[in-house]
Amino acid sequence: MKTELSLEIPHDLLAPAKEVIANLQKDQANPNYRPIIYICAPYTAVVMNNRKVIRQVENYCRFVYECGGIPICPQLYLPRFLNLRNYNELNAAVFMDIVWMRKCSEIWAFGKLTGDMKWEIKKAQKKDQPVRYFTESLEVIK
Repeated sequence: MKTELSLEIPHDLLAPAKEVIANLQKDQANPNYRPIIYICAPYTAVVMNNRKVIRQVENYCRFVYECGGIPICPQLYLPRFLNLRNYNELNAAVFMDIVWMRKCSEIWAFGKLTGDMKWEIKKAQKKDQPVRYFTESLEVIK
């Protein structure tokens, strides 16, 4: 039985990402290990409740899951209980983003890079975290 977010992702799109996940799983003691992947996607559009962008970001999470990773996506989680238009709560959200990002094996950026995404990528690169890039249609950008 398929969930609403089940995607029909062509094998040629899944294969490169699955290979990345398999490499992250190598040498792990736990055979059920799944690497945590931070989803870098448009933040402001999600906060502004752009349904099309929210759906895309949900699909990015599904893609990571189907490839064998655990997606972490603050854009989908934090607006449920924080008012990101409130300065103090936005600052708290930014802090939480950074904490979660540090706990992830890699950062996967999807689609055209926004200012928010560039900021997140810069933070990740400062800590030498691997960043991978994908198109909106889930193709790996080499």
